Amino acid sequence: MNTKNGLSLLFILMLTLGACNKNLDIAPEGVMTEQSALEEQRTAEDMLAGAYQQMFLAMSGDAYTIGDLTTGIATATTNEWYTGMVEPNDGVVAGFWDDGYAAINLANVIITQLPRYARFDPAVQKQFVAEARFVRAFSYLQLIKLFGDGALENKPEGLGVPLRLEGFEGYDGSQITPRSTNKEIFSLIRSDLDSAIARLPEKYDVLVNTYCRATRTSAAALAARVALYMRDYEACISYCDIALNDPGHVLSTSPAGVFQDNANGNSVDYPFDKEVLFAFPVSYNKDPTQYAKHNIYYTQGYIRPDSAFVASYGAGDLRKTVMIDTIATYNGEIATTVKFSDPNRLDNLVMLRLAEVLLNKAEAIAFKDGVSRKAVDLLNRIHQRAFAAENKPTVYVPDDFVNREALIHQILQEKKWELAFEGLDRYDEIAAGVKPNDQLPESKYALPIPQYDVEITGGIIKQNPGYIK
Repeated sequence: MNTKNGLSLLFILMLTLGACNKNLDIAPEGVMTEQSALEEQRTAEDMLAGAYQQMFLAMSGDAYTIGDLTTGIATATTNEWYTGMVEPNDGVVAGFWDDGYAAINLANVIITQLPRYARFDPAVQKQFVAEARFVRAFSYLQLIKLFGDGALENKPEGLGVPLRLEGFEGYDGSQITPRSTNKEIFSLIRSDLDSAIARLPEKYDVLVNTYCRATRTSAAALAARVALYMRDYEACISYCDIALNDPGHVLSTSPAGVFQDNANGNSVDYPFDKEVLFAFPVSYNKDPTQYAKHNIYYTQGYIRPDSAFVASYGAGDLRKTVMIDTIATYNGEIATTVKFSDPNRLDNLVMLRLAEVLLNKAEAIAFKDGVSRKAVDLLNRIHQRAFAAENKPTVYVPDDFVNREALIHQILQEKKWELAFEGLDRYDEIAAGVKPNDQLPESKYALPIPQYDVEITGGIIKQNPGYIK
């Protein structure tokens, strides 16, 4: 990790391979054991960088775009996410599972072993463990929202994913773990985030680290998302308030200010807007391999903004007129999004920002209290800023909404417009009780558990019901 220039996305391969093998009594030359890796601050920080990097791999590419490809915000030539026609032996789905647990495994090593071996400043140790808890919580959230049977449908006793809190060495029989309930996984996520909120800094000495390493604010914003998915609206509001009270992050004056146009492909340390709470600093990574790129293919035309969705924006909405563009590709002109405009796929990958926090708070208030001035005012903050001063639409007032459902519908629509192409819509809709599209059966809201994991565990890890033939 380069602490002068921000969190490096270089995966410390030899280090993490050594960290994952707890049976080594004598380390091969060039491989570090857990103890030697965690004793010193620099190498412990390198291991932490590896955990962030693995989380990036688990949340980029198809794992990011599935959220918009499910609900019609984006379209692709082949789109099994929309119909749910995914098989248990699908390699992409298996990648979601494996990458998520690889990140969790590294986080577990840091959480459980760093206090045992570290010989540096105890305050720094606590921060590193808090960052690892953020990584573990975020990675478990990624897994539970993809694979948890009923996880987003308020079914706490449904089967979630295996809960692993120690370094995992493989299926040797002793570490095979059945799927925990959704409630158990969400409880671990909430516990990790509460611990992280209490121990993380609000900012770092190096500015870029404030955006790409876990902070108190980003942990609170993530906890608000989790609480909303769990329908714990009081907690969602409280977490939102923690995030919104950070003076170091402010809502941009325009949505176009959050995402710069990277079409020239400079790929050199793209800056972060103060609205961003957490992002992967892809442009800061000088590694040329595919593992350093977000692998989201809007500029290549493999994924495109859906034309019907684009037409749904109001006249003059900057999120359409400025942030959705037409570009030339090998197969003709297509629409694309400024959010992913670098032709080298090196845009910084935004995961949390204030606009979502404001809309999550509005939604939680609406679910809790019905039509209220507070929820409507929060909705207006996002809707009004999407238009130039001379083109502002009429401000929403409570009387515009005949009931709770009408207000929630409008908030979800605003989320679609504001957070389009950021991979969230599938989960927002399911968690709000909305069917993502007419072709996706409820039995396919959760993805299939990779068949390999079902078979190698002798059925201890059970398949989701929608994929049992």
